[in-house]
Amino acid sequence: MAFDRDPQLTCLVSSISVLAIATSLVVGQSATQKSLAQISTTPAPAGVTSINGAGGGSINTLFVGTGTISPYAPQGSWFNTYGVGNPTTLNPPGPINPLVTFRYAAINSSVGVTAFFTQTPPPPPTTGATINPPVSFADTDDPITGTEKLSAGPNAGIPIQVPVITYGVALAYNPTGLNVPAGGIKLSRATYLGILNGTITNWNDAKIKADNSGATIAGNKPIVVVRRSDNSANTFTLSSNLKAAFGATWNRGVGEISIAQAGGIPNPLPANTVVWPANFQFASGSKGVATKIETTAGAIGYVDNSTRLANGLQAAVLQNKAGTYNPISPTSIRNAFVGATDQDASPRRIKLVVTDPTAANAYPLVSASYLLFYDKYANVKVANGIKGFIVWALGTTAADNIAIARGYAPLPPAIKTLSQGVVNTYVNTVLNP
Repeated sequence: MAFDRDPQLTCLVSSISVLAIATSLVVGQSATQKSLAQISTTPAPAGVTSINGAGGGSINTLFVGTGTISPYAPQGSWFNTYGVGNPTTLNPPGPINPLVTFRYAAINSSVGVTAFFTQTPPPPPTTGATINPPVSFADTDDPITGTEKLSAGPNAGIPIQVPVITYGVALAYNPTGLNVPAGGIKLSRATYLGILNGTITNWNDAKIKADNSGATIAGNKPIVVVRRSDNSANTFTLSSNLKAAFGATWNRGVGEISIAQAGGIPNPLPANTVVWPANFQFASGSKGVATKIETTAGAIGYVDNSTRLANGLQAAVLQNKAGTYNPISPTSIRNAFVGATDQDASPRRIKLVVTDPTAANAYPLVSASYLLFYDKYANVKVANGIKGFIVWALGTTAADNIAIARGYAPLPPAIKTLSQGVVNTYVNTVLNP
């Protein structure tokens, strides 16, 4: 991932306090009391070091929480369990570490990575979410290449990249007007490819009937496909897996950017772009897609599993490469990463390539989510806070349980150990430790 792509005290368990920035609500306060923008830019309490980051929305429910009830409320999220909430009512009860606080702006991976390499906070989107300088980390699901360079200070050095969690992209649907079989609607590989290509357009299609043991899903119900309109890690994850699974048959591109075009598909395809059929509906953000699905009879669209669960949406049971059908769940997502190994030659970066997984018990549309850190931090408290957080997030059952409850899947133990080692070795206050 290039950062300039087209946009639209001790380091062990010294804890990290967390100021939650959610794009939906702040528990214990009404919107009239304090806006999200005010919350996200409120200075850290005296004696607390703020650790600020930005990136994709697929990780937002894990980091800061997005709902009103457990397990999706800000209370109990990774950041609020580990550190001090903003307000402190977001701690459950916490914090583990009262000396540092994480703030996260869930905008999209491209904007977050740009903020990281320029060390400039991203401009606030329509939600008003933003972070104060300095930028301390970013989240992305599209790994960096290693050719990117920092263009500003105060931090320096070769960027560090480590996976912290894995997730799945669900094909969530609205069952209104559909006859949903027990266990949900099954979609074979050819069928969900056809739906996303725009060639299967009605729930009464014979292929869908065959996938579901002859059950009629609908007499005549158009399929309304909902795709992302903004840059999205979910679009990248979905299109990457489709390309790996179907090769040239998936000819609509791979990337975070979504555009629509009537008629033929451009040749060559734009870089980092998926060209969707012009009749697909669209929405901005995972929450926007989920809301569009929830309010549109017969709709189907792609959202990360945590957003799906937080919005109470049903998900299609997809056929994988082995030919078996597995519901999306933390278990089937985790099964896809069994045996995964680092595919990046740099000791400072870890990259997991798991597209179209082969295990019979694996869910087919998965990705790892990565955090980007600096080699040299200007503030030792920030560097130590990051190390402490990684020790907790990748080294405790409590952190795993939070992730599983929200629909994510923890990394394999060997990858957790590898990520911790990279952070402990290279995140520091000196160059090239």
